[in-house]
Amino acid sequence: MEKTKLKNLVTSMLLIVGSTSLLSCSESKDDDKPAVPAAKEIEGIYKGDMTSSVMGSETLFEDMTFTITATDDATATLIISSFGNPPMLIPEITVSDIKVSGEDGTYTLAPTEFSGSTASGRNYSGTAKGSYSNSTLNVQFNLQYGAMPMPLICSFSANKQ
Repeated sequence: MEKTKLKNLVTSMLLIVGSTSLLSCSESKDDDKPAVPAAKEIEGIYKGDMTSSVMGSETLFEDMTFTITATDDATATLIISSFGNPPMLIPEITVSDIKVSGEDGTYTLAPTEFSGSTASGRNYSGTAKGSYSNSTLNVQFNLQYGAMPMPLICSFSANKQ
């Protein structure tokens, strides 16, 4: 009888240890899911309003579209839709090679310089930076456009569409 009790106790202990091992293995499978690369996580279309100020005078541009495309796991391209009205219509602007870092839904778009020329020959340049959290993209950029003596200081915030 003593041997039977000891055998049952040992068997019970082995079952408990075995089931605990199985549970811990199944939990680790969730942790083993590959992380989505930062640039691919923020990739998408964002629509919202942008504020712009020059020398303290602020203007609201409604229904702006910012499009982010991942060029690799940690780099993205940002396309800012055109805004303004003639003769100060600013055409679509592309900011390339933005480094994106972060994890778990919170990402940073590193400060990135950009420059180019419009079809009409106007030069532009500036810097852009931003963040992404809770499906919301926040971008701040300074834009020196054409012969303007002061930069446009712009801020955009919108949810992913």
